[in-house]
Amino acid sequence: MNDLDELKNLLFGAERQVLESIKDRVQIPEARAADIAAVLPEAVRISHEKDGQLVETLKDPVEQVLRESFRESPQEFGDALYPVMGPAIRKSIAHTLKAFAQQINQTLEYSLTLKGLSWRFRAARAGVPFASYVIQQSLQYRVEQAYLISRENGLLMSHVHHDASHIKDSDAVSAMFTAIQDFVKESFSPDRSGRLETADMGEFTLWAVHGPHALLVCVIRGVPPQSLRSDLSAILERLHFRYGEAIRHYKGETATIRGVEVELQRCLQFEAARPAKNRKRKIAWPLLLILVVLIAAGAYALWAGWQQAQRQQQLVAAIDATPGLYVGDIRRDGDRYVLSGLLDPLADSLDEVAARAGLQPGQLQGDLRPYQSLDASMRLRRATKLFAPPAGIRMTQQGNALVFSGTASNTWISAARNKAGIIDTGWDVQFADVQATEWLELSAQVEALNNRRFHFETNAELLPEDANELARYVTAMSELLTLARRAGAAINVAVTGHTDGLGTIGFNNALAAERTERVIAALQAAGIDPARVQRASDIAEPAPGALDPEKRRVDVSITLTSPEFAQ
Repeated sequence: MNDLDELKNLLFGAERQVLESIKDRVQIPEARAADIAAVLPEAVRISHEKDGQLVETLKDPVEQVLRESFRESPQEFGDALYPVMGPAIRKSIAHTLKAFAQQINQTLEYSLTLKGLSWRFRAARAGVPFASYVIQQSLQYRVEQAYLISRENGLLMSHVHHDASHIKDSDAVSAMFTAIQDFVKESFSPDRSGRLETADMGEFTLWAVHGPHALLVCVIRGVPPQSLRSDLSAILERLHFRYGEAIRHYKGETATIRGVEVELQRCLQFEAARPAKNRKRKIAWPLLLILVVLIAAGAYALWAGWQQAQRQQQLVAAIDATPGLYVGDIRRDGDRYVLSGLLDPLADSLDEVAARAGLQPGQLQGDLRPYQSLDASMRLRRATKLFAPPAGIRMTQQGNALVFSGTASNTWISAARNKAGIIDTGWDVQFADVQATEWLELSAQVEALNNRRFHFETNAELLPEDANELARYVTAMSELLTLARRAGAAINVAVTGHTDGLGTIGFNNALAAERTERVIAALQAAGIDPARVQRASDIAEPAPGALDPEKRRVDVSITLTSPEFAQ
C-alpha cells in the first residue's frame, strides 16, 4: 500500500465501510429480505389507513392463494370451517323449515273452508300467491321492510325485507321519504324541530325511529303494538354504538358499514299471529276429509301394490313355462315390463308370453339377445323348422331318436336324408318308416299290370281281342315306366311263352320263343329296358284226344325294384 492509498483509507475509511455494508444489504437477498421484514407490518398498516389501494392490490393475489389452497387442501379448510359452518347451516335450515311448516299449516287450515275459498278468490284478484295471502290475513302485524337512512345527507345505507315482499327501487323510496320529511319540517314546524314518526298507507304503516345520525324506517303490515317502537329504538341504538363514526361520515361507501344488514335483519323478526277467537269446537271437516282421502289413497296404494305383485308372479310363472326364454332381470317402466336376458328365435313371442300372464299386447318388452336353447321342446322345434315335414309325415321323439313315419314325396325324403347327414341336429334321425307317395302309386299300378296273359292262335299270331289288349297294356306300361323313372325305381319284367305241346319239342320251343319275342317287342316299344326283361318257355304235355287253347299264351309278370324304398 503506498502513501496515497493510506491517505485515502484515513480520509474515507468509514464511508467505504458504510458503502460496503449498503452494497451487501442491496445485493444479498437474505439481507434485503430481513430489512423489508422489519418495516413491512408498519408499512401495511400505514397504507391501509391511508386509502384502499392496498386492499385492491392484495385482492387478486389473496383470492388466487385461497383458491389454490382450497383446491390443494380442501379437507384442512373444511375441518377449520366446520365449527362455524355447522351451527350456521343448522340454524338456517331450522328457521326455514319452521317458517315452511307454519306456512303449510296455515294454508291447510284455510284451504277447504268458506273463509279459505273467499281468501283464494281475493288472492287471485290481487295477483298474489294464496299462501302469501293466508299469511297476510293471519298475522296481527309484521315488519315487511326496514330502511336505514343517513340523517346528514339522506343516502340509503342499508335495506332489508322479507322474501315475499314486493320491492321497488330502495334508493328512490329513501329519497322520497327524505323529501317528505323535509316537507313536514318546512310546512308544519316553524323551528324545523318537528319530525315525521308515523304514516298510514292502506294496510301498511310506516314507523320512523330517529337517531343522532341515522333514521330507521320500517314498513309494517297490520297493527303493531307500541312496544315495537322500543324494540326498534334499541336496534337503532346498537347500530349507533357499533358504527357511530361510519354512520356520521357516511358518503355512500358501504364498505365502511359492513355488518349493518345483519343487525338490521333483527327488525324483520317482530311479528305476531292473530289470537284465535274463542268458539265452540266443531268437527274439523277439512281435516276429516283429508284423513278420509289419505286413508283411501293408502288403501288404493296397498291394493295396487298387491295387484302389481300378483301380475309379477303371473309374469314370472309364464316366463318359467316358456321354453327358450331365459330372463335375468325384470324392470318396470310405467305400465310396461322390460325383460333382460336371452331368447331363442323359435321360442314363443313376448306377446304370447304376455297373454299367458294376463297382460295386454305391448306391455311386455325385451332387451333380449338370441341364443339356441338346449331344451328338448326347442330342439324339436328346430328340427321341425329344418325338415319341414309335410302333412303325411309324423315326427315323434323316442329318447334321443327322432323318428319320421308316414308318406311323403321322394323329393322331400331325399332332401331330409341329406339334411340329416350334413347338419348336426343332436338327434338320431330315422326314416325307416317313411314311404314315398310315388312308391305307393307305382305299387298300385304294378299290381294292376302284373300277371297278364295274352292268348295266341295255333301259330305266333295273337287272338284279335288279345292283340287289342296288348296294345292297351303297352300304353299303360309306358305310363308306368315314366312314373318309375320319376320315383327312381326300376321295372323288372318276366315274359314266359307257353304252347299246347302238339308237335315236336323243337317246334314247341321255337313257337314259345317266337310268341315271347312278339310280346317283348311290344314292351320294348313302350320303353322297357331290355336288360330288365327275363325270357322263359313252358311246353305243356299234349292232352290225348283234345286241344287246350288256354295253353297257347304268353304270361307277363312285373316286379318293382328300388334299393331306397323297397320294403
